[in-house]
Amino acid sequence: MLARALRLEDPRLALGFGLTGAACLLIPLLVGLLTGHPAGGATVGLGAWLVAARAITNPAGVRTLYMLGVVLSVGVGTSLGILLSGSGGAMVLVASALAGLGGLVRPIGVTPALTLLLTAANPLPLEPVPHAGLQLLGGLVAAVLLTLPWPWRRTRPVVAMLGETADTLAGLVGAVADPAVGQDEWDERRRKAADAIAEVRMARARRVPWERSRAAGDVALALRRVFHEIIALRGLCDTLARRAPGGADEAGLGDLVASLSAALSAYLADCPPARVPVMDFGDRVDRLRDRAAGGEREMVVLVLLRQIAHSVRRIQEALDGSTEAARRLCTHGLDLTTLAAPPSLAFDDPRVRHALRVVLGTAFASIIIVLVKPAFPHWLVIAVLVTIQPTYGETRAKVWARVSGSTAGGLVSAVVLTVAPGHWTLVALIGVSAALAFGLAPTHQAYWATFMTMCVLLLLDFQMPQTARIAESRVVLTVVGGVIAIACARLLWPRGETERLAERVGRMIDSHAAIARTLAQLARGKAGVDRAEERVRKAAVDAEMVAEALGYIAEEPGGTAPEAVGEALDAAQRVRDDLLTLISVLRDEPTGGGPVPDVLDAVAGHLRTAAQGVRGREPYEPAAEVSRGLADNAVWVGAQAERRLSELEADVTEPGSGRALLRTAAVDQALRSLGADAVRLCAAAAGAFANRP
Repeated sequence: MLARALRLEDPRLALGFGLTGAACLLIPLLVGLLTGHPAGGATVGLGAWLVAARAITNPAGVRTLYMLGVVLSVGVGTSLGILLSGSGGAMVLVASALAGLGGLVRPIGVTPALTLLLTAANPLPLEPVPHAGLQLLGGLVAAVLLTLPWPWRRTRPVVAMLGETADTLAGLVGAVADPAVGQDEWDERRRKAADAIAEVRMARARRVPWERSRAAGDVALALRRVFHEIIALRGLCDTLARRAPGGADEAGLGDLVASLSAALSAYLADCPPARVPVMDFGDRVDRLRDRAAGGEREMVVLVLLRQIAHSVRRIQEALDGSTEAARRLCTHGLDLTTLAAPPSLAFDDPRVRHALRVVLGTAFASIIIVLVKPAFPHWLVIAVLVTIQPTYGETRAKVWARVSGSTAGGLVSAVVLTVAPGHWTLVALIGVSAALAFGLAPTHQAYWATFMTMCVLLLLDFQMPQTARIAESRVVLTVVGGVIAIACARLLWPRGETERLAERVGRMIDSHAAIARTLAQLARGKAGVDRAEERVRKAAVDAEMVAEALGYIAEEPGGTAPEAVGEALDAAQRVRDDLLTLISVLRDEPTGGGPVPDVLDAVAGHLRTAAQGVRGREPYEPAAEVSRGLADNAVWVGAQAERRLSELEADVTEPGSGRALLRTAAVDQALRSLGADAVRLCAAAAGAFANRP
């Protein structure tokens, strides 16, 4: 794998980023040499390296405001390092606290702690104030150079992802009424659309709060609402196909789907107008009603088409309500930003456990420093900081890459420092090592560790002449720090997500039960649609937490998630689809009577009981209440049908009776699908944990 990474055609190579990152260091070094201030140039270069190193995870998508935040972190670390210089215990304690905060709040990262240690543990080449100023200047140089519109940069990745999501939704809505699209293909398209929406959400979450675009957030929310309505449309079209074959052709549903697909495809491809051009399906339904003969079949078609028209109207409202935000994105305009809520501090959050590992790991490294008093002790703390990862598997991989890379880079650096070349030779070596470090970083951590070690050691030598001893200490202390990191990840809550998986799955099932309970209240006219939709969003978040837990478990020692959890996630998605269909049908006119609310309460109770069984590792026992309720609902539908037929025979039609019958029939179909999918969810979830320790 490593050999393949060195091939020039490897798409993971970031050669443009490597050359730009090297320029961030070479420019101040050359200016310092030419002006007769090599130490000042090296100080600027070190600040540039500290900032540029934070861009390696996403060099193409990094933004100026984010980089300026990193510059601020460098300023904080430098100031604290100057203040704590000569006080080893206080230096390590403050660095540990900063590292723990960086593990908890990802935008902060290790930069302040790393800068503090490098500043406090090495003799300052300049006076404190000029040193701090020049290091900040270097950070600004990197922040500006790396965020210029270079050809290798994708300047607006979130906007591009939103456009791709709109295209995916266009493909999804194109399959709503297409009889050639089977259930498997529909599930695949729906999964692809859900993944695209989740990718946008994750991309925005990874951005620092002050960099998040309000316009992008508005568009993302609109597309998420459109996705939910498309799911509801699919359920309504299926009901139409079952209850009134040919009704879709009469209404021209194909034209509507084509109109929606075209509108979504053009939504971000072109700057949208004030109103998204979608066919007026409600007007077409009205014309059909005027021409209808009044028979039972025509009533079925009209009622279902009216529900479809309501969903189309809500899709258009979502798109129309976000067209101004979409235009701001299309025109590259400046945008207001919004702040996010502070991170959770519950121990249940993996970030909190990771932060505690970092703090305890650095504290243990501090004890070793106090007892052993090694040369260049800051390298030990730095090794712990940069190698501890959120999971044991990631930590182990990072340790091996860093130890091997630091050893190779340290050996080469020791040879260079022994030869003691002149400044011009050092500039060339620093430039080459920086270009290779930044350019090869995306391919493998070992390459980054190798050339980053060379770059940093030679930079320090450029500031103040060093001996080969610093390279030797770097290698030894990196190995010791790696051992500490592995020990922390292996001994401190190594199976945190494995142990909490049952609780997370139980919480997910409970949140789906809450939707069903809210829908029961909606059917009785005692709750609003907004509350039901909020419950759906909460359930989707809980399901996403289960999916993320599966990713963590794959990296935990001996952690293997039951395969049935994946089946439960798929079943939960189907349950949410069924509930979204019910929300769409019940949105405008609750049923008001019949057993529908009782069936939803029974589904909620069934899910709640299954959640308790998952937490208690108890076997699944199907409940009879849902089946009994569905049977009662079938009787209710039959009674309404008989009443409607009696009215038709007597030629005495009670206003609204036909509509009530057909609405109940549509709800009955959705309830039956919900009942079956809820049983699958409960069986898969309970089967995954039954009789497990």
